[in-house]
Amino acid sequence: MTDTDPDTEALYRKLLMALEPSERFLMGLRMCEAARATVLASLPDGLSPVDRKIAILRRYYGSDFSEPELARIEHALRTFTPAVELSIPS
Repeated sequence: MTDTDPDTEALYRKLLMALEPSERFLMGLRMCEAARATVLASLPDGLSPVDRKIAILRRYYGSDFSEPELARIEHALRTFTPAVELSIPS
């Protein structure tokens, strides 16, 4: 579904395509970062690292997988995620 006027959409596409590929890539990256920040901000405080991963999984992919598939992924995350996140020095 789109509610954008076709002329406006064509102009927007023309402006985007006038950008360098690297600029378009960075725009997409920033949009993904903004979406992730929004999701993270919506999660309850105090989640364990694994519960946080599961909440993100369900928020992003909850409608892409069946409940049994989500349960299997959740089980794998609980099985293979350390209880404490390790910090790797930079």
